[in-house]
Formats: sequence, structure tokens, C-alpha cells
Amino acid sequence: MIEMTLNQFQCKQCGSCCKSDSMIPLTLDDIFRIADFLDLGPDEFMSRYCTEVSHGNSVPMPYLKRENGCPFLDDGLCSIHFVKPLLCKYMPSTMFGSLQYLRSKMPPSCAIHHMKSRVQVNDDDRIREKYMVSMILTSIYYSIHSTFIYEQAKPYIYRILLINRNRNSLFRDQSMVTT
Repeated sequence: MIEMTLNQFQCKQCGSCCKSDSMIPLTLDDIFRIADFLDLGPDEFMSRYCTEVSHGNSVPMPYLKRENGCPFLDDGLCSIHFVKPLLCKYMPSTMFGSLQYLRSKMPPSCAIHHMKSRVQVNDDDRIREKYMVSMILTSIYYSIHSTFIYEQAKPYIYRILLINRNRNSLFRDQSMVTT
């Protein structure tokens, strides 16, 4: 148990990953949650803080604008911590690639570079499912509509939120049955 704890990744909250210019993909529910937290309409949030990028012939997807790092990094802290994008919330996780890939994407000052190869990261199946459901529904929305318009995105956002809420209650109910 002690060895497992020592091998777990522990974020040092240095903010290095927030200061990088790496692209952060957003899900529709990220857009909705962050906009609501900032007291902005989702369309206004998109125009201020997001860009839609297509890689090659792929469907465009929303990304957080990060010319000089994260626009929500304030005095070394995340000003939207409680509603930050799912990618930020779940990093580091090998659901986004191998541990070597993660290390290549994280700044050299990140603690992940100093961990043993057996490091345990956020690989909970529920986390993976939540993120994948959000990304799949976001991809479906963008494949049909090509750009974010809140009124058109509402049914997809509601589905994501509903699926996540129901899935959480299912897991909660399942653990009650086993105890």
C-alpha cells in the first residue's frame, strides 16, 4: 500500500502545464459549465475564449485559446478550478496516451518526469467513460453542425449531463448493494 502511494502521481500545482501553449480540447459540457460559472452565455464564451480547429479533413472541434497560456490562470492559480475543462481535471491520465506520450506533452518541470515508470495516474474507468461520452457527443454535434451555436448544442449538452448524472447514481447504487 505504501509503495502504491509513493508511485502515484502527485500534482505540485506549479502551473507549468497551464502556462504552456498546448491546445486544450473542450467538450460541449465544458463550454456550458465554464460559461455558466463566468456568468456568460455559451455563445459569448465561445467567441471570447475558444477557437474551432480542424486537423486535416477531420471535423472541427472546440479548443481553449491559449496564446500565452491558459486565460484562466490567475496569479498561479486556476480561476475556474471547480469547472475547469475535463482534460485539465483528469490530467495526467493514460486515457490520453501512453505514459511516455504524457511525459512528452507535459512541461519538463512537471512532477510526472520524475516518477517511476510504474506511476499510477488517473485511470479510473468511470473517469474514462465520462470523458469519452462527452467527447463522442461533442464530435457527433460538430460532425452535424460544424460550429458551436448554443441553441443547436443544447440537446447534446443535456444528454452529456444526464448520462453523467445517471451513471454516477448507478455507480453509487451499485456500491450500496455490495456493502
